[in-house]
Formats: sequence, structure tokens, C-alpha cells
Amino acid sequence: MSSDATTAPPDVVAPDVGAPLGYRSAGLAAMLEVFALWGSSDFITTLTDDAAPGMDAGSVTALTLLGRHGALRPSALARKLRMGASNVSKIMRRLGQDNLIERSADAADGRAGLLRLTDRGQGVVAGLVDAGDRMMHAIQAEWTQAERDTFAQLLTRFHTDALRFGAAQNT
Repeated sequence: MSSDATTAPPDVVAPDVGAPLGYRSAGLAAMLEVFALWGSSDFITTLTDDAAPGMDAGSVTALTLLGRHGALRPSALARKLRMGASNVSKIMRRLGQDNLIERSADAADGRAGLLRLTDRGQGVVAGLVDAGDRMMHAIQAEWTQAERDTFAQLLTRFHTDALRFGAAQNT
């Protein structure tokens, strides 16, 4: 990368990461720090405030999941969110009241319902995607195009291999 990965630029306050845990993989340690930051409610709501003002992190995540996967049963959304049905029900109620999602019958099983984005919800998701793109552009602003390309290639490979590993763990 263009700058030393262990030193923050002079105008950036380095986060308090605490004592190292002794991971033998520097990549794992770095990813866990990023996951902790990006998974925090404060980070998500600040990043997405332009596209979804005042929206809580769970609702942002639910919208992005519906945007990526299309219509889902509430139980499937709960599994993807790793939340209980009652929490998902509360999120769905808020998103429904804001006209961001709608419920419809599942053609495959008339007893079941599906949750899907409304046109307004699709617009909010597009704004969330733009916010993510702006964030990545800012993070990689000082990287060369070759560095951005290499990072994308390696991260995509890591994603594929991590999913394969996860699937093997669930068998």
C-alpha cells in the first residue's frame, strides 16, 4: 500500500484498539478491528445518515439484505440478521410504517408472507450503496489503481474461500 499500514496519517486520530491478543495472522487481527468498527451502531448510522436519516443499524442491515436477496420470508430475514423473530418484527413494522418495505403472499406457500422493498425502499438502498462507495473511495484515496485492483481481487478470493470454509463447518 502507499502508506505504512501500522501508522495512521498525521491528521487522523488512531483508534484505541487495546492490547494485542496475539493472533499469528496480522490479516485476521486487522479484519477483526474493521469488523468491530463497521459493525457498530454508531458507525452504521453515521455512515448512512444521508441516505436514511435517523435509521437504526438493524433497519439499515435489513434493507440492504432485502436489496441483495430480494423478497424474503420474515424467518429467513431473521436468520440472515441473526436476530429473533420479535426483533425482526419490530424492525419490519418501522420499515413498513416508513413505506420502505411491503408484505405480500408467498406464491409458493399461500400461508407464508414475503417482505420486499417498495420503490421508496429501493431508492434508500441505492443511497446506502452510494454511501458505501463513497466510504471505499475515501479509504482508498491514496492507493494506486493497481493497489485497489489487487485488494479487490484478493478480497473477492478471500470471500469465496471464507464462504466455502463456513459451509464446511456447517456440515
